[in-house]
Amino acid sequence: MSHHKKRRYTGKVPHPLAAGHAQILEVAMEAGRRAGRKAAKKKLKRASRHDGTKLSKALRESVLRDAEKAGGKAAYAAAAKAIRKAGHRIAVPTDLHQSTGSPLAPGPIHEPMPVPRRRISGSQIVMEVLRVERPSRSMVRIVAGGEGFDDFESNGAADQYVKLYFANPALGLLAPYDMRSLRKTLRREDFPASRSYTIRRHDPVARELAIEFFIHEPAGPAAAWAAAAQPGDQLVLSKSKGKFRPDPKAEQHLYAADDAGIPAIAAALEMLPRTASGRVFLEVEGPEDEQEFDLPLHMELTWLHRNGEPAAVSNLLADALRDIPAPHGRVEVLALGGRDAVRDIRKLASHWDIEQRNIHVSSYWTARRPGRMWPVPAAEGPRLEAGQRSAVTDD
Repeated sequence: MSHHKKRRYTGKVPHPLAAGHAQILEVAMEAGRRAGRKAAKKKLKRASRHDGTKLSKALRESVLRDAEKAGGKAAYAAAAKAIRKAGHRIAVPTDLHQSTGSPLAPGPIHEPMPVPRRRISGSQIVMEVLRVERPSRSMVRIVAGGEGFDDFESNGAADQYVKLYFANPALGLLAPYDMRSLRKTLRREDFPASRSYTIRRHDPVARELAIEFFIHEPAGPAAAWAAAAQPGDQLVLSKSKGKFRPDPKAEQHLYAADDAGIPAIAAALEMLPRTASGRVFLEVEGPEDEQEFDLPLHMELTWLHRNGEPAAVSNLLADALRDIPAPHGRVEVLALGGRDAVRDIRKLASHWDIEQRNIHVSSYWTARRPGRMWPVPAAEGPRLEAGQRSAVTDD
């Protein structure tokens, strides 16, 4: 099995290169940087006018720097692709500064630029675990960063999520994983597992990414890894997806979730205007599983406790929403959790006097038979009952 070393974009033209090619790429990168920064400024200005979003000076500059870097990277990739595609047909003067005509005017022919091969791991990003936190008894928060942080681009959604990749530590595999090669050399049960997880927080200033793991029993690869994670460990993830952004103009916000949906709900609450009003219902095992949140001024939070009842058969969220007055008007609804629970909530919400486009309901997990079970250290804290599964936190 071959090992492919991770190659990172550094903003510098690889060596050796034909002089003309190198200068063309430098020009393309510089143009891309300027365009990226200009586009980001325009988007931030529109966002400020649309929903009043304002960033601190430090955060704004960080966003612009990231956009500048992304623009340069994209322009470099496009120019490199064009040169590679054209091959020997591209003729460039050896010294562009001495040329009085177009940079692509007839001149000495140079060998095609060797373009860096795409990562065989696809879109995998490798970060380093910086610290491990315990926001509650059943939740582990992994805060990651390091050099790989620059490879991650947040899409800004409250429910943005990534795929995480977990390899059996006994196999000694190195990330990023060459999936194509591993499929040919490993048994199916030894192949790295992948799970979808919500991004709890993306902080470009501190250069940190936080993901919360719901720890349950029996523990699958993700829960087992999170429970035993230590600073310095690697976190392997994909690019982010997700699209929910709170409506700042909604008159009321009605949010509901179980353990699996809590990170997305928490992120949404932090994105709301501080004057937002509404209600939040969160289902957990007991009081020790509750967390502290930065709630908007008029948002009321209610914790619902299962007290030993399996999450797969719990009706706490749907029952809580039935007990409140039926919402009406411009109300935004966000419900995340087990398949059966959100199905009941979806049926309930369909009868409310609110626009259906403002109802966002997603199934985050479903009860099913246990998958791969890797060894987990015994001294890692309390567990929840078997059968309590979570597709976004684990399966």
